[in-house]
Amino acid sequence: MRTLAVLPSRFQASRFPGKPLALIAGRPMIQWAWEAAAGALGVDAVVVATDDARIKATVEGFGGRVAMTDPALPSGTDRVAAAVELVGAGFDLVLNLQGDEPAMHPETIAAVVELMRSDPGLPMGTAACPFSTPEELFNPNAVKVVTDDAGRALYFSRSPIPYLRNSQVFQADFRPWLRPEQLAVFQRHLGIYAYRPEALLRFTQLPPHPLEQFEMLEQLRALAAGMAIGVARTAHLSLGVDVPADVPAVEALLTRRRQ
Repeated sequence: MRTLAVLPSRFQASRFPGKPLALIAGRPMIQWAWEAAAGALGVDAVVVATDDARIKATVEGFGGRVAMTDPALPSGTDRVAAAVELVGAGFDLVLNLQGDEPAMHPETIAAVVELMRSDPGLPMGTAACPFSTPEELFNPNAVKVVTDDAGRALYFSRSPIPYLRNSQVFQADFRPWLRPEQLAVFQRHLGIYAYRPEALLRFTQLPPHPLEQFEMLEQLRALAAGMAIGVARTAHLSLGVDVPADVPAVEALLTRRRQ
Protein backbone atom coordinates (compact mmCIF):
# COMPACT_ATOMS: atom_id res chain seq x y z
CA MET A 1 0.00 0.00 0.00
CA ARG A 2 1.73 3.18 -1.21
CA THR A 3 1.06 6.16 1.04
CA LEU A 4 1.42 9.85 0.32
CA ALA A 5 1.50 12.32 3.21
CA VAL A 6 0.38 15.85 2.33
CA LEU A 7 0.95 18.82 4.65
CA PRO A 8 -1.38 21.72 3.75
CA SER A 9 0.33 24.95 4.77
CA ARG A 10 -0.86 28.56 4.36
CA PHE A 11 1.10 31.69 5.19
CA GLN A 12 -1.92 33.96 5.69
CA ALA A 13 -3.41 32.51 8.87
CA SER A 14 -5.68 35.20 10.31
CA ARG A 15 -4.66 34.63 13.95
CA PHE A 16 -0.99 33.91 13.28
CA PRO A 17 0.34 35.26 9.95
CA GLY A 18 3.41 33.39 8.79
CA LYS A 19 2.67 30.53 11.18
CA PRO A 20 4.32 27.70 9.15
CA LEU A 21 7.64 29.55 9.30
CA ALA A 22 7.47 30.38 13.02
CA LEU A 23 10.39 28.91 14.90
CA ILE A 24 9.64 26.00 17.22
CA ALA A 25 12.69 25.09 19.31
CA GLY A 26 14.90 26.67 16.65
CA ARG A 27 13.34 25.14 13.54
CA PRO A 28 10.45 26.25 11.31
CA MET A 29 7.14 24.74 12.32
CA ILE A 30 6.62 23.17 8.90
CA GLN A 31 9.97 21.39 9.18
CA TRP A 32 8.89 19.63 12.38
CA ALA A 33 5.70 18.43 10.68
CA TRP A 34 7.58 17.32 7.56
CA GLU A 35 10.17 15.37 9.58
CA ALA A 36 7.46 13.57 11.55
CA ALA A 37 5.78 12.46 8.34
CA ALA A 38 9.04 11.50 6.63
CA GLY A 39 10.07 9.43 9.65
CA ALA A 40 6.82 7.49 9.98
CA LEU A 41 6.72 3.81 9.11
CA GLY A 42 4.56 3.16 6.06
CA VAL A 43 4.82 6.64 4.51
CA ASP A 44 6.35 6.49 1.02
CA ALA A 45 6.36 10.17 0.05
CA VAL A 46 5.79 13.56 1.69
CA VAL A 47 4.76 16.81 0.03
CA VAL A 48 3.90 20.24 1.42
CA ALA A 49 0.87 21.80 -0.29
CA THR A 50 1.13 25.58 -0.18
CA ASP A 51 0.32 28.74 -2.10
CA ASP A 52 3.21 30.81 -0.79
CA ALA A 53 6.71 31.21 -2.25
CA ARG A 54 8.23 31.80 1.20
CA ILE A 55 6.99 28.45 2.48
CA LYS A 56 8.14 26.80 -0.76
CA ALA A 57 11.66 28.22 -0.35
CA THR A 58 11.86 27.10 3.29
CA VAL A 59 10.67 23.56 2.57
CA GLU A 60 13.00 23.11 -0.37
CA GLY A 61 15.78 24.53 1.80
CA PHE A 62 15.57 21.57 4.18
CA GLY A 63 15.13 19.06 1.35
CA GLY A 64 11.34 18.78 1.23
CA ARG A 65 9.03 18.56 -1.76
CA VAL A 66 6.39 21.20 -2.52
CA ALA A 67 3.17 21.27 -4.55
CA MET A 68 2.03 24.82 -5.32
CA THR A 69 -1.77 25.04 -5.04
CA ASP A 70 -4.41 27.65 -5.79
CA PRO A 71 -4.70 30.27 -2.98
CA ALA A 72 -8.47 30.37 -3.55
CA LEU A 73 -9.00 26.80 -2.32
CA PRO A 74 -11.47 26.88 0.59
CA SER A 75 -9.86 24.37 2.98
CA GLY A 76 -6.80 22.34 3.81
CA THR A 77 -8.53 19.20 2.57
CA ASP A 78 -9.11 20.82 -0.82
CA ARG A 79 -5.41 21.73 -0.84
CA VAL A 80 -4.56 18.08 -0.14
CA ALA A 81 -6.74 16.93 -3.04
CA ALA A 82 -5.10 19.48 -5.35
CA ALA A 83 -1.65 18.29 -4.29
CA VAL A 84 -2.59 14.68 -5.10
CA GLU A 85 -3.50 15.76 -8.63
CA LEU A 86 -0.19 17.58 -9.01
CA VAL A 87 1.94 14.77 -7.60
CA GLY A 88 0.22 12.15 -9.74
CA ALA A 89 -1.46 8.80 -9.30
CA GLY A 90 0.09 5.67 -7.86
CA PHE A 91 -0.88 6.08 -4.20
CA ASP A 92 -3.37 3.87 -2.38
CA LEU A 93 -3.66 6.11 0.68
CA VAL A 94 -3.44 9.86 1.25
CA LEU A 95 -2.65 11.37 4.65
CA ASN A 96 -3.67 14.89 5.58
CA LEU A 97 -1.16 16.04 8.20
CA GLN A 98 -1.75 19.55 9.46
CA GLY A 99 1.20 21.85 8.86
CA ASP A 100 0.51 23.49 12.22
CA GLU A 101 0.88 20.21 14.15
CA PRO A 102 4.64 20.21 14.75
CA ALA A 103 4.34 17.73 17.64
CA MET A 104 2.61 14.94 15.69
CA HIS A 105 4.47 11.75 16.63
CA PRO A 106 5.73 9.46 13.83
CA GLU A 107 4.28 6.48 15.73
CA THR A 108 0.82 8.08 15.58
CA ILE A 109 1.14 8.55 11.83
CA ALA A 110 2.28 4.93 11.47
CA ALA A 111 -0.68 3.74 13.57
CA VAL A 112 -3.14 5.45 11.22
CA VAL A 113 -1.43 3.91 8.18
CA GLU A 114 -1.59 0.48 9.81
CA LEU A 115 -5.27 0.97 10.67
CA MET A 116 -6.06 1.64 7.02
CA ARG A 117 -3.88 -1.26 5.85
CA SER A 118 -5.55 -3.72 8.22
CA ASP A 119 -9.12 -2.64 7.36
CA PRO A 120 -9.41 -2.20 3.57
CA GLY A 121 -13.10 -1.32 3.92
CA LEU A 122 -12.41 1.92 5.78
CA PRO A 123 -12.72 5.01 3.57
CA MET A 124 -11.17 7.30 6.20
CA GLY A 125 -9.06 7.10 9.34
CA THR A 126 -7.79 9.36 12.10
CA ALA A 127 -6.27 9.08 15.59
CA ALA A 128 -7.06 9.78 19.24
CA CYS A 129 -5.12 9.76 22.49
CA PRO A 130 -6.14 9.82 26.16
CA PHE A 131 -6.83 13.03 28.05
CA SER A 132 -4.28 13.63 30.77
CA THR A 133 -6.16 16.23 32.85
CA PRO A 134 -9.81 17.20 33.39
CA GLU A 135 -8.95 20.77 32.41
CA GLU A 136 -8.11 19.59 28.88
CA LEU A 137 -11.53 18.00 28.62
CA PHE A 138 -13.26 21.36 29.04
CA ASN A 139 -11.05 23.15 26.50
CA PRO A 140 -13.06 23.59 23.27
CA ASN A 141 -9.82 23.56 21.27
CA ALA A 142 -9.26 19.97 22.42
CA VAL A 143 -11.68 18.03 20.22
CA LYS A 144 -13.37 14.96 21.64
CA VAL A 145 -14.37 11.79 19.77
CA VAL A 146 -16.54 8.84 20.78
CA THR A 147 -16.26 5.52 18.97
CA ASP A 148 -18.27 2.35 18.58
CA ASP A 149 -17.04 -1.09 19.65
CA ALA A 150 -15.25 -1.52 16.32
CA GLY A 151 -13.24 1.66 16.84
CA ARG A 152 -15.15 3.75 14.32
CA ALA A 153 -16.11 7.33 15.10
CA LEU A 154 -19.67 8.01 16.22
CA TYR A 155 -19.25 11.76 16.72
CA PHE A 156 -16.69 14.51 17.20
CA SER A 157 -17.33 17.56 19.38
CA ARG A 158 -15.70 20.49 21.09
CA SER A 159 -17.94 19.76 24.08
CA PRO A 160 -17.12 16.98 26.57
CA ILE A 161 -18.72 13.79 25.23
CA PRO A 162 -20.08 11.47 26.51
CA TYR A 163 -22.12 13.43 29.05
CA LEU A 164 -21.66 12.12 32.62
CA ARG A 165 -25.18 12.64 33.93
CA ASN A 166 -24.48 11.55 37.50
CA SER A 167 -21.12 13.26 37.90
CA GLN A 168 -20.45 16.46 39.82
CA VAL A 169 -18.44 17.58 36.78
CA PHE A 170 -21.63 18.69 35.12
CA GLN A 171 -23.26 20.43 38.06
CA ALA A 172 -23.89 24.14 37.91
CA ASP A 173 -20.44 25.12 39.21
CA PHE A 174 -18.91 23.28 36.22
CA ARG A 175 -15.95 22.35 38.39
CA PRO A 176 -13.48 20.31 36.28
CA TRP A 177 -13.11 17.24 38.47
CA LEU A 178 -13.10 13.64 37.33
CA ARG A 179 -12.10 10.36 38.86
CA PRO A 180 -9.34 8.64 36.84
CA GLU A 181 -11.66 5.90 35.65
CA GLN A 182 -14.09 8.54 34.36
CA LEU A 183 -11.40 10.52 32.56
CA ALA A 184 -10.30 7.32 30.79
CA VAL A 185 -13.64 7.18 28.99
CA PHE A 186 -12.83 10.31 26.97
CA GLN A 187 -10.75 10.32 23.78
CA ARG A 188 -8.91 13.36 22.46
CA HIS A 189 -8.99 13.65 18.69
CA LEU A 190 -5.72 14.43 16.91
CA GLY A 191 -5.35 16.44 13.70
CA ILE A 192 -4.49 13.69 11.24
CA TYR A 193 -6.68 12.13 8.53
CA ALA A 194 -6.22 9.25 6.12
CA TYR A 195 -8.26 8.91 2.94
CA ARG A 196 -8.56 6.35 0.21
CA PRO A 197 -8.16 8.43 -2.98
CA GLU A 198 -11.81 7.88 -3.94
CA ALA A 199 -12.96 8.91 -0.45
CA LEU A 200 -10.90 12.11 -0.64
CA LEU A 201 -12.51 12.94 -3.97
CA ARG A 202 -16.00 12.26 -2.60
CA PHE A 203 -15.35 14.33 0.50
CA THR A 204 -14.25 17.39 -1.46
CA GLN A 205 -17.43 17.17 -3.56
CA LEU A 206 -19.75 17.19 -0.54
CA PRO A 207 -21.29 20.51 0.54
CA PRO A 208 -20.61 21.76 4.08
CA HIS A 209 -22.99 20.24 6.61
CA PRO A 210 -24.81 22.11 9.41
CA LEU A 211 -23.12 19.93 12.06
CA GLU A 212 -19.75 20.86 10.60
CA GLN A 213 -20.67 24.53 10.63
CA PHE A 214 -21.97 24.43 14.22
CA GLU A 215 -18.87 22.74 15.64
CA MET A 216 -16.37 24.03 13.05
CA LEU A 217 -15.18 20.45 12.58
CA GLU A 218 -14.79 19.42 8.95
CA GLN A 219 -14.83 15.68 9.70
CA LEU A 220 -18.51 15.90 10.67
CA ARG A 221 -19.28 16.43 6.98
CA ALA A 222 -17.98 12.91 6.31
CA LEU A 223 -19.92 11.32 9.19
CA ALA A 224 -23.13 13.06 8.15
CA ALA A 225 -22.69 11.63 4.65
CA GLY A 226 -22.32 8.10 6.02
CA MET A 227 -18.56 7.82 5.51
CA ALA A 228 -17.01 5.63 8.21
CA ILE A 229 -13.95 7.00 10.01
CA GLY A 230 -11.72 4.55 11.84
CA VAL A 231 -9.89 5.83 14.91
CA ALA A 232 -6.40 4.57 15.75
CA ARG A 233 -5.45 4.77 19.42
CA THR A 234 -2.11 6.31 20.33
CA ALA A 235 -0.39 7.23 23.57
CA HIS A 236 1.22 10.31 22.02
CA LEU A 237 -0.35 13.73 22.43
CA SER A 238 -0.05 16.20 19.56
CA LEU A 239 -0.68 19.91 20.03
CA GLY A 240 -1.68 22.26 17.25
CA VAL A 241 -0.57 25.88 17.01
CA ASP A 242 -3.35 28.39 16.41
CA VAL A 243 -1.85 31.55 17.94
CA PRO A 244 1.66 32.58 19.07
CA ALA A 245 0.73 31.84 22.68
CA ASP A 246 0.47 28.11 21.78
CA VAL A 247 4.17 27.86 20.91
CA PRO A 248 5.61 27.39 24.44
CA ALA A 249 3.38 24.38 25.16
CA VAL A 250 4.44 22.72 21.91
CA GLU A 251 8.11 23.40 22.62
CA ALA A 252 7.71 21.92 26.09
CA LEU A 253 6.09 18.76 24.66
CA LEU A 254 8.88 18.31 22.12
CA THR A 255 11.50 18.87 24.82
CA ARG A 256 9.96 16.18 27.04
CA ARG A 257 10.11 13.69 24.18
CA ARG A 258 13.82 14.25 23.71
CA GLN A 259 14.64 13.69 27.38
